[in-house]
Amino acid sequence: MSKLDTSKFTVHQKSVQETASYLKTSLETGLSTKEIAARLEKYGHNELDKEEEKSLWERIVEQFEDLLVQILLAAATVSFVIAITGK
Repeated sequence: MSKLDTSKFTVHQKSVQETASYLKTSLETGLSTKEIAARLEKYGHNELDKEEEKSLWERIVEQFEDLLVQILLAAATVSFVIAITGK
């Protein structure tokens, strides 16, 4: 996995006027209707994708996929067997 190049993220270093100019907006009126339409076309609505709802059974099974949980279950099983056999 490559590192994110953060050299392009310099807006926080600019003045308010430079930032407004860079972002193509006005401090008095905000974005123009034309710019709103262009950004909506380019980026879409500011919404997160909805995740598919998992069933209760899927969520329960997911808990047992973790290696640490499997180790703890194995240890509990061994402990239970030892307790029953008395050895």
